[in-house]
Amino acid sequence: MESKRALNFSCCTDPKKQNEEKCDICLLAEFKAVRYGEFIVKKYKSTETLRCHYFCLLSATCIHQTGTPFAGIAGFRIQDIIDSFHEFREKQCVYCCQRSAPIKCCRENCDRWFHYICGYKNECLTQFCGAHESFCDEHLPEEYENPPQTQYVECEICFEQLPLGTDANYNPVAILQTCRVDECPPGLMHRDCLQQFAFSAGYHFKCPSCLSKDFKKDAEQHGIFVPSREAAWENEPGAFKDLHKKSCKAGDCSLAATKAANDLSRTVGCSVCGGQLIVKVEDANTCLCEACMDETFIKLF
Repeated sequence: MESKRALNFSCCTDPKKQNEEKCDICLLAEFKAVRYGEFIVKKYKSTETLRCHYFCLLSATCIHQTGTPFAGIAGFRIQDIIDSFHEFREKQCVYCCQRSAPIKCCRENCDRWFHYICGYKNECLTQFCGAHESFCDEHLPEEYENPPQTQYVECEICFEQLPLGTDANYNPVAILQTCRVDECPPGLMHRDCLQQFAFSAGYHFKCPSCLSKDFKKDAEQHGIFVPSREAAWENEPGAFKDLHKKSCKAGDCSLAATKAANDLSRTVGCSVCGGQLIVKVEDANTCLCEACMDETFIKLF
């Protein structure tokens, strides 16, 4: 239940401070945004503060999202979060044996509880869609019984070698496949790499291999959180500084010294990035700014 509007909480970005503060849900102080979500700091009742990993909040079995999109923390009411503590505070994590394990395996008759952080390290899966169900390592969906072959295979994003199934640190949940549809080239990716891409892309998230936006649902079912927000590159300072330039920016413009160079009715935007304006040419589809005049972009036509 995220929103396009600014969220009404802050995210702690100071690594030293993060490691000193414990998450009020799991009571652990470990921090890594790409794995456990942003570390959220929410003020309430003027003097009180709630701190938590965002993924702990999304995955906790006993914490329900009952508010409006702008209430509490992205729809999770502060009082609901606090009231839920008594339901799992004494639950012991099956992996680290520490208390305050907020996640229960969704498989029927399984009474295993764990921290999101511990689950991440021990082949557990949380689906970031629908009911946000979580599975312990003993009850993963059937598809994980036959993990893909990774020998001589590189990650589609970072191009580093993927771990082998025989490696001691091999985690089948930490390797994701591309769309797997007919027109999509087969490929594999590190979970961390794909999650970092999701954080950066936001609404523009798509399959890195075939660029299909239908990949979002599949990625969420396999443990990737895709935030509902603009892409990080669109929020960079000056990202759109050239979008409304009112003169031709072609380096060899023959009309540069004339009024015609500033006549918007005679200019078109770059057909790739839509940014820099250039005096109209015979075919607007061939209009390219200098920044896009490389072979990679030309292949898009």
